[in-house]
Amino acid sequence: MKKLLFTVGIMVVVLASSVYAQKVARNRPEIDPRTSEAYSLLIQRKAKLQSELEGLLALYDSDWPLAKRLQFELDALKTEMRQMSEIEESKVSRLTSGYGGLILRKVSLTGEIELMLQEEDSEWPPAKEKQRELELLSKEIQKLMK
Repeated sequence: MKKLLFTVGIMVVVLASSVYAQKVARNRPEIDPRTSEAYSLLIQRKAKLQSELEGLLALYDSDWPLAKRLQFELDALKTEMRQMSEIEESKVSRLTSGYGGLILRKVSLTGEIELMLQEEDSEWPPAKEKQRELELLSKEIQKLMK
C-alpha cells in the first residue's frame, strides 16, 4: 500500500510539473527578428540610402548612374529586410551584428553588380569577380542560417 501511495504521489508531482512547463512555454513572448542587432543595422543603412537617394534625385534624374546604384541597393536591402523579418523564431539568436554586416555587404555587391552590368558585359572581369564574391557570400550566409 505504501508503494502504491508513493507511486501516485510521484505521478502527481511529475504531471503537475509538466503542466506548469507547458503553461510557461505558452506564455513565453514571441521573439521578433525586427528587434535584432542585424535588423537594426539594415534599418540604419536603409535610412542612409533613402537620404542619399533623395538628395541625388533633387539634383539629378533617376537615370544618373549613382542614383541607379543607390536605388538598386535600396531595393535589395528592402528584400533582405523582408526576408529577415520572416525568419523562424528559433533562428533569431543568429541575427547578430556580424550577420547584419554580411547582409550589408551582400546588398552593396548587388548594387555594384547591377550598375556594372548596365555599363559592361557580364563577362567583364571585374563584373565576374564581383558576381563570384556575391555567390560565395550568399553561400556563407545560408550556412549561418542552417
